[in-house]
Amino acid sequence: MMDLQALVFDFDGLVVNTEEPGFVSWRELYHEFGQTLTLNDWTAATGYVGGFDPHRHLEGLLGRPLDWSVLAPRREARNWELTLREPVLPGIKELMSAAKAAGLPLGVASNSGWGWVDEGLRRLDLRRYIDAVVTRDLVLNPKPAPDMYLKCVQILNVVPAAAVALEDSEPGARAAKNAGLKVVAIPNQFSALQNLSFVDLRVASASELDLDRLRALVRAEAEGASPSAARAIATTIRSS
Repeated sequence: MMDLQALVFDFDGLVVNTEEPGFVSWRELYHEFGQTLTLNDWTAATGYVGGFDPHRHLEGLLGRPLDWSVLAPRREARNWELTLREPVLPGIKELMSAAKAAGLPLGVASNSGWGWVDEGLRRLDLRRYIDAVVTRDLVLNPKPAPDMYLKCVQILNVVPAAAVALEDSEPGARAAKNAGLKVVAIPNQFSALQNLSFVDLRVASASELDLDRLRALVRAEAEGASPSAARAIATTIRSS
């Protein structure tokens, strides 16, 4: 019987709410120029690298170029100020702690850069739980390509089918699914409308998860249950 062997976490929007500081800092800059950045605009950027570009979008609305040598550092400072106020999202630290106590290796796979993720994990006192960090600057292709997850499970020395990925966005969830991991989606306000119909389990918060529920996902499908049946088993375990 295949059992749960590892957990791999996304970072931005999953471990800590960095999406809202990014959105708010850009929205404030748009307002300075009399423009509006909508939630729909930002949803297109959530989880992607090289998708929606707020620099070009704002310039397009204004019909002229802007001096980003002045604007970018100010916007980034505001983003950092807001980010520093954000705690670890509910249930994440508890799940990491339980997994480590059970002897499971943990990884982080993120479309952000190494420095951002490593610093963030240390600042939030989570780095001590993590055995492998794979970021966009360590692979050829970012999410939704499977590269990041394949590299992460390789470092953790586990087979993909025995690992569970926790993701908040469609591109991240697709990356994990394409790599062969089981996927739990925990969407936020920016990713809730993205297509997450293909994931193995969707919950509102990591507080709804425990190791038994995650083990059920791995075991059920390994024993031949369909993905929908595996989801039902995991839900039953949670409610019992």
